[in-house]
Amino acid sequence: MAKKVELQHDIMKELLDYSPKIIYGTEEIIGELRGDRQKDTDELFNLVIQGINWEIEVYNNCEALINQEDKVIDKSKMATAVVRLGKVLQEKDDIKIAACLEVDFLPFLKAMEKAAGSIK
Repeated sequence: MAKKVELQHDIMKELLDYSPKIIYGTEEIIGELRGDRQKDTDELFNLVIQGINWEIEVYNNCEALINQEDKVIDKSKMATAVVRLGKVLQEKDDIKIAACLEVDFLPFLKAMEKAAGSIK
């Protein structure tokens, strides 16, 4: 069990280093989806989604550590956000995708960054 906790702490350190990058990328893709599309917008979007998925996996594997003292992230809200993103992706509406990223995922990414910074 001690090894698992040690690994969780290590991954949260990695997340703390990664968080500013994925937050920046998410903010950039939101702007591009709202009308400033570039030739590589789809590629950037795929990278952002991969990064968000990685942070979700970290959350799933470190939930007890993240929510140890307070409920920092609500798992049911995250599940709802993932379902909503799936729906707007099917619609292929850039504005709705941008709104979903901004309303549902940016707060999650920022909460994960804050949680990683508070874990000792």
